[in-house]
Amino acid sequence: MQLKSIVAITGLAIVSTLTSVAEVADPPPRVEASHLAGHLHRIRCLGNVSVIASVGEDGTLLVDTGYGASAEALRDELAGLGAPPIRIVINTHGDLDHVGGNDLLAEGAVVISSPDVRRRMRDYFALPAMDVPGQPSVTLGGEATIHFNGETIRLIPMPGGHSAGDLVVHFTDSKVACIGDIVLAGTFPNADPGRGGDARRLAAVLNELVRRLPADTTVVSAHGDAMTMDELGAYIEMVDGTMAAVAAEIEAGRSLAEIVELNPLSPWAEWESPEVGLTFERWIREIYASLTGARARSVCAPVTEALERGGIDAAVARYRELKRDEPENWQFERWQLNILGYQLMARERYDDAIAILTLNVEAFPDHFNPYDSLGEAYMRAGRDEPAVANYERSLELNPDNANAVEMLDKIRGGQ
Repeated sequence: MQLKSIVAITGLAIVSTLTSVAEVADPPPRVEASHLAGHLHRIRCLGNVSVIASVGEDGTLLVDTGYGASAEALRDELAGLGAPPIRIVINTHGDLDHVGGNDLLAEGAVVISSPDVRRRMRDYFALPAMDVPGQPSVTLGGEATIHFNGETIRLIPMPGGHSAGDLVVHFTDSKVACIGDIVLAGTFPNADPGRGGDARRLAAVLNELVRRLPADTTVVSAHGDAMTMDELGAYIEMVDGTMAAVAAEIEAGRSLAEIVELNPLSPWAEWESPEVGLTFERWIREIYASLTGARARSVCAPVTEALERGGIDAAVARYRELKRDEPENWQFERWQLNILGYQLMARERYDDAIAILTLNVEAFPDHFNPYDSLGEAYMRAGRDEPAVANYERSLELNPDNANAVEMLDKIRGGQ
């Protein structure tokens, strides 16, 4: 995935089954708009994450900005809708697929978020802090109300479920509530402790949503289809049921490894989405961490400490050491090193980024996204040959990777 200048915790990437590059059809549109309600439009970016646009006499208000890679196409789509200049941007949380377009789309706009989003856009473990374009200029200490385009818009902080910075944006007149990634429609939640998430807190947030939102509200998750309040109720039943199943195994004295092996979540098989990493094991681990307090930290914390003390060789050695000796104590999911790679690119430390992202390719050789990210690092470093090789491998693994197609065209067009 591509990034212009800011990096935060990465979002989810949609993957497909392995097919031949010769079978690739035309790539899907980078953005696609549909009318949502009243003056609200839903714009799906890269087939994955949704941005909500309020378009009216006061200007344009955006809820999230999508990926950096889709920001220009999103801007063009807004122009096609006749949208006036963007006046306000609201970030529901700090994941990359929600703030990636801030630097391009939020120029001249007021950017509003929780304090956690601003912190995450500037800081990353032991790396030096950096000011970035599009970082929030207004951070909320509590609830707030905006009157814009003839509508009352409630901003409701609900932190600690998906992330420490979750914010609900309720368009009261349109009867639409944008909830970011608090719910991932149709699949298990993501309550990652590494970004301040907690499964128990998530369950409480979901029930608070039901209590506070009117029964005729349309609930818009950033991923997947919009939901009715009844569908949100079914989602809560899944969350409560899966948490109770894991809690019973903990009460029986079973370890995390034993619970993962037993898989008490098998009755909820229709909710698993391994293609986007939302597996039985991941949700079990997040529930277990919440119920027991045994939270694994991101491996990027000790790796960045080693990097700043001893350079890239020390960082790589530290990563390998922890993965060998303490695999249960640290988070090693593929997005951990991916995020770090983009943080380093944002600081123009391209050689360091290449080394880190090469580690990620080694760890996840069958997933397209590590190759896509490594291709971008090589491209930014001016090394076109390995950039092409990695983008081509990414495209082999996921023929729907429109970003790889675009980047290959860009590289070859400049040769």
